[in-house]
Amino acid sequence: MKFTNLIISAAICLGGACGLVSCSDFDYDEQLERTDISEFSVKSVGGTVYKSTIDGDVITIKVNPMADVETELKGAMPYFYLPMGATCAPSPVDPQDFTKDVTYTVTSGNGKNQRVYTVKWGPSDPLPDGAGFSMARQLCEAFFPDLGYPGEKDNFNFADSRLYGDLNGYVAFCGNDHIVLMARQYSDPAFSDPALNVQNVDLAFKVFDADDLSQAGNLNTGSLDIRQIKAITSDWQGTTVAVVKNGNKGEFYYWERYTDAPTLLASTDEDVAPATDGSNYIQVAGDITGIANITVNAPRDIDGSQYMIHVENGVITDTQLIKTGYRSDDGNGFQMISPLKPDLRCSYLIGDTEGNAASSIRVYANTNRGNTKVTMPAVLQNMWEAWWVGTGVALARGGARRPYVSSMYINGKYYGAVMLGTGWWWHNDIADIDDLTTRVEGTAQSYVVNCTWSFGGTCDWYYDPETKEARWVTYTDRHGINTAAITCY
Repeated sequence: MKFTNLIISAAICLGGACGLVSCSDFDYDEQLERTDISEFSVKSVGGTVYKSTIDGDVITIKVNPMADVETELKGAMPYFYLPMGATCAPSPVDPQDFTKDVTYTVTSGNGKNQRVYTVKWGPSDPLPDGAGFSMARQLCEAFFPDLGYPGEKDNFNFADSRLYGDLNGYVAFCGNDHIVLMARQYSDPAFSDPALNVQNVDLAFKVFDADDLSQAGNLNTGSLDIRQIKAITSDWQGTTVAVVKNGNKGEFYYWERYTDAPTLLASTDEDVAPATDGSNYIQVAGDITGIANITVNAPRDIDGSQYMIHVENGVITDTQLIKTGYRSDDGNGFQMISPLKPDLRCSYLIGDTEGNAASSIRVYANTNRGNTKVTMPAVLQNMWEAWWVGTGVALARGGARRPYVSSMYINGKYYGAVMLGTGWWWHNDIADIDDLTTRVEGTAQSYVVNCTWSFGGTCDWYYDPETKEARWVTYTDRHGINTAAITCY
C-alpha cells in the first residue's frame, strides 16, 4: 500500500521522547515491517542524560568511567524511538536497572517481524585534546594514625604536637603507583623544636600504595642526610623530586621508584629553600629527566622573590629570580609559585598569605614578567561552597603552608589545585586557571579539622596522556591523606 503526495504524521511517545514522521512519498507497508530502535539514551534518577551507540542488536550506554554506575544507571529512564506501529517489551516507559544487561524485544507494526536488542553500558569516548578533564572521583581517605604514625586524631592533650598530627608533611607521587609522605617533624624535628632532637627514620619518609593507601615501605634515601631534605613533590610523570640543602648548595634529587637510591639531578649555588620554619616547598613542571622547570622558595622580601630553575637533560641551563609583586614577608610568611609549563619563560600560579584576617590568603596567575592575569575572587559563595564566602585565613604557625597551590596540565588545559580554608575547616579544589573559579565535578575535598596552629598541607598530581587519567593527592596536618582520580572521558 503506497501513498503518494500525501503527508502522514505519526507521533510516537516512548519513555517521554516524541518523534514525528512526515514525508510526501510514504510507504505505509514498509514502515509496518520495521523493527529498528534509534536514538537510545537514558536519564538517571539525578537527571544526568547518557547517550549511546547502536551496533546491530547491541546498544551501549556511554558512561564516564569515574561515574558511580550503580547510582547513575539503576532505575534510569530510557528514551528511544520505535518505527510506526511497533511495540516493545518491556514497556519503554518503565525505568530499568541498566547496571545489568537489559533486553528489548521489538515487534513490528504488522506483527510479522521481531528483533531483540541487548542494552549494555561502557565507557564514554575520550575528550579531544585541549578539552581538559570532565570529572573526578574521590578514592581514598586515611587519617594520620591510620597511616602508621603514633598519636590520636583530634586529641590535643599531648605535649608533643606530632602526636595529634603536626608532621609538617609533604606528599608526592612515586612511579604513579605509590605515594611518598615526608614528615619533616621526624626527619628534622629540631627545625621546629630543639627539644625534639631525635630523628625517626622509619616515620620520616613513608610510602603508601596509591590505590588503597596501604603501607608499602619507606623511601630509599641512600646516603642522604635526611635532615637536609627540605621538601618533595613529583614531576608530570610521577617521578619524586626533592630539594636538599648541602652546605651552601641547593641540590635536586629524584626517584623513579621508591626502592631506587636517590639520583642527583643538578645543584645550584642559589639560596634555595632557606626557611627554618614550615614554609619550604618545591614544584616541578615537565619531565625532570628531560625538560622541566623547578620552583623553590627564596629568602623572603617585599618583592615576593621565588626561584625558577630550568633543567634540560640533567643540567641547569637557566635560573630566574621571579618577583611576584606580592610580599613574601607578610602574614605568616608563606608564599609559593607553581610553573605552568616547562618552557624557559613561562607563566606561574601564586599562593600567598596577606595578613591574618578573613580572606587574607590569595591566589593569582602571573605572566613571566610578573603581570597578574587572573585573580581568584575574594568571594567564592555559590561558586565553590553554598555558604563559604571568603578565600580563607592564614594559619598561625610561622610559614604554615596555606594557600598551597599546584599548577596542573591535563589533556591540553591548565588547572590550579588550591588548598585553602579557615582555622577549623579545610577546602581543597581544582580550578580552571583561566578564571580560578570554574571547577570540574568531583574535585572538591572539604573536612573539619582544628588546623589553626598546624603546619598546613601540600598536594601533588600526575597525568597519564595514554590513559587520559590523572591522580591527585592532598595531605593536611592533623587530618591525613585524600586521593582522587580524574578522567578526560
